[in-house]
Amino acid sequence: MTNSSNIVRDVTFYYAKLDKPVSPFGTEIYDLQVRFPATRVEEMSSYGKVRPVEDGQYAINVTRKAMNAKKQKTPVRMVDKDKNPIKDLIGNGSKGNVILYSYDWEVSGKSGRKTVLIAVQILELIKYVPESSVDFDVLEPTNDNTSPSADF
Repeated sequence: MTNSSNIVRDVTFYYAKLDKPVSPFGTEIYDLQVRFPATRVEEMSSYGKVRPVEDGQYAINVTRKAMNAKKQKTPVRMVDKDKNPIKDLIGNGSKGNVILYSYDWEVSGKSGRKTVLIAVQILELIKYVPESSVDFDVLEPTNDNTSPSADF
């Protein structure tokens, strides 16, 4: 295959980490889970490892390194339906399109195909609102003469 850029339309977004990079494996990346129905599994398998998720849907994760080899920041472009930039946090269930760049690689006798997230177009935004007020309740002491479990 050759290097290619593609627009993947009509997908649903979950667990968007596009406002600031995350570093789950030591390298800072932007990450987005893209969900779609079973009828699109074959199409989407060319972009990553397809796995089943709840509600009979399937998903792949697409990523982008937060910095290139020249140590320049490489944010993911995010736009609305009119191509206006958006800064809102993307909540689970938002719908839209993505631009993906795919290329073949070979290093030390190993080879594969890599897909990079380039841009996200939000058509139906569900704003993500962090829950900063989540906390434990204050509990009244009980007099039931039980001791805490040793398993805890």
